Amino acid sequence: MAFASLAACSSSKVVGGGEAASSTVAEATATSESSVPGTDAATTTGPTTTVAATTTTAAAPEPLVLRGDGIGEFALGAAAATVVDGLTEQLGPPASDVGADYPAADGLGQFTTADGETGFVAPLGRTVCWSMQFCAEFGGAAAESLSFTGWTYHDDSSTALQSSSGVTIGTRWSDAPEITADEGGCYSVGSGTVDGIRLTLESEGEPFGSFDDMGNYVIGAPAPADVTVIWMETGEVPIFLFGDC
Repeated sequence: MAFASLAACSSSKVVGGGEAASSTVAEATATSESSVPGTDAATTTGPTTTVAATTTTAAAPEPLVLRGDGIGEFALGAAAATVVDGLTEQLGPPASDVGADYPAADGLGQFTTADGETGFVAPLGRTVCWSMQFCAEFGGAAAESLSFTGWTYHDDSSTALQSSSGVTIGTRWSDAPEITADEGGCYSVGSGTVDGIRLTLESEGEPFGSFDDMGNYVIGAPAPADVTVIWMETGEVPIFLFGDC
């Protein structure tokens, strides 16, 4: 009996020691789990930093206002490539791009085509035109060094381009007092200026100039309401040397 009691006491101690060990392991496990980063018990919310996005906006190109010394930001004398690229960006691809030779010097600082019919300021020329009938003229001694010499604008009912005072193709003289008309002309066609730009004017009424029965030239005085702008130009452009008037 004494042996049985000793065994029972020994068994009781073993079981009791196992329970104590299990409790210790459970506590350690709980402590370990609560310390693991990323668990709910150990989650810490730090300060949030917001970085503002930076937006860069390219500057809009300068409007293509017709000027006596160029168009928009492009001044006469600028390199051909600069002007053509800039105008193409706003007007679209050119409708035509044609070179011309003026091999004959006229002795007055100008040059003419081989047939002598057309004159220009340089021995080499280039005419680049866009669909609204605006043409930029370039000239120089060599193809790689052509510069912007002038422009012409005509036959455009869209009025896509205007001078600083709003004058464009089709503008009526009576609506644009800024226009100065020259005295006289070639029958229904006259000339004038506005904002430093040369104009060709057309009268639907009294002619700018005519001849009487005796062959004398008579200067006309058409009414401003009868006169419209049909051509605008500036700078040096090719010119036909044998006009009627």
